[in-house]
Amino acid sequence: MARQRSKPGRIDVGDFIYCRSPYHRSQLDLPKDAGLILEVKRSNYRILYGHDKFCWLPEETIVRVEGAVDTATLGGRLHWMIKRFKALDCELLSEAPFHHATFRIDALDEHMVDELRTLLKDDFVSLNVAPEGMAFMQAEVTFRS
Repeated sequence: MARQRSKPGRIDVGDFIYCRSPYHRSQLDLPKDAGLILEVKRSNYRILYGHDKFCWLPEETIVRVEGAVDTATLGGRLHWMIKRFKALDCELLSEAPFHHATFRIDALDEHMVDELRTLLKDDFVSLNVAPEGMAFMQAEVTFRS
């Protein structure tokens, strides 16, 4: 991410955040880099740092960060997919060199699939979509690092 600035307001899945609590950063050994929100439960947020560091942080310890997003990075790709699919949450499993990202979504069309293939290029492996209940679908995207 390029130049960053904090912005007040609602924090959603797919947003980049910064942990402003020195205590939490120290206790959880968090980097000073921005993390990506993958899931929201009440006032707690599941955050991805880098490729394999996950943590839960309370709402009062984080602030949203804006800036240019590099879609060549794992975080940038997930951010793009979450925002494009309007995902309600994201589950990530990584087994080198593959990442399996599962999104809970309510719509998917051929244009979104084409855009996903354009984003991932040769790193795209598969897309599986299955119904989840009466209103949602689960879309699992598998791609290479």
